[in-house]
Amino acid sequence: MKVDIILADILKREGWPTYTNDERDKGGPTKGGITQRTLEAWRGRRVTRKELRNLSEDEALRILKRRYVEANGINRLDRLLIQAQVVDDAVLSGPYIAIKDLQKALGDVLVDGLCGPKTTHACVEANDDLPVRLAVIRALRLAKHVTKNPDQLCYLNGWLSRALSFAHTIEPTPP
Repeated sequence: MKVDIILADILKREGWPTYTNDERDKGGPTKGGITQRTLEAWRGRRVTRKELRNLSEDEALRILKRRYVEANGINRLDRLLIQAQVVDDAVLSGPYIAIKDLQKALGDVLVDGLCGPKTTHACVEANDDLPVRLAVIRALRLAKHVTKNPDQLCYLNGWLSRALSFAHTIEPTPP
């Protein structure tokens, strides 16, 4: 249930139901955080931009859940603030990078991009400031990315706002 809420929030952050095709976006055409390449991988065939534009919310949520939560073990994370942030990071930067960000924030685990038992256990045992540490690590990585890729500067403010919006330690009250 909490994963469904996390994914619905991600669709909002990604501007659902808006389709975008910004030539500066290295991901290419996108709808709700789903790129054309992601949709092709999901459907197992080439897809047109029109098919991406017509992507339903139900299918988008199924893709996000499978690709960015279940397939990478992120669903095993018990702390809502951490799971929400790692899923958000996975949609923005890919699951491997998102899990590495989490592992760097944890500090006492191997940084291998795999959300296995040691990472999930360390997450449970971590201090309450883990969401803040993770948000800062994400923000710093995104800023470094822009220094290496100045053509991505147009996205930096949004990326930093998004990453730092998770920099709090109080769990939200479920609706």
